[in-house]
Amino acid sequence: MDDRREYWWVSYDSRIQPAEVDFVGGIPVSFRFIGMGGTITAISAELIERLPAPPVPVIRPSAPQPTAAQPQRRGSWLWFIGILLLILVAQCSGPLFDLIK
Repeated sequence: MDDRREYWWVSYDSRIQPAEVDFVGGIPVSFRFIGMGGTITAISAELIERLPAPPVPVIRPSAPQPTAAQPQRRGSWLWFIGILLLILVAQCSGPLFDLIK
């Protein structure tokens, strides 16, 4: 049998609300209004239109973060020397340019 859960606009007690509808063999069996608890038999409601996609939770559970590996040290001295060189050039570029002129 085909058991599935779909999301539909449902008319119940002269109100139209989105609901989660359980189907068994293509026949609606029960529904639950989204955001409310408890299920109601499908005989007492009327399906109006299928919703395009199921609602997603606003706050998604976060995936476990992998443990941080040891930081990469390769090339760190090269970066350090490069930044020192940039600072030196920035500090001395004015006087050096004046000497070259």
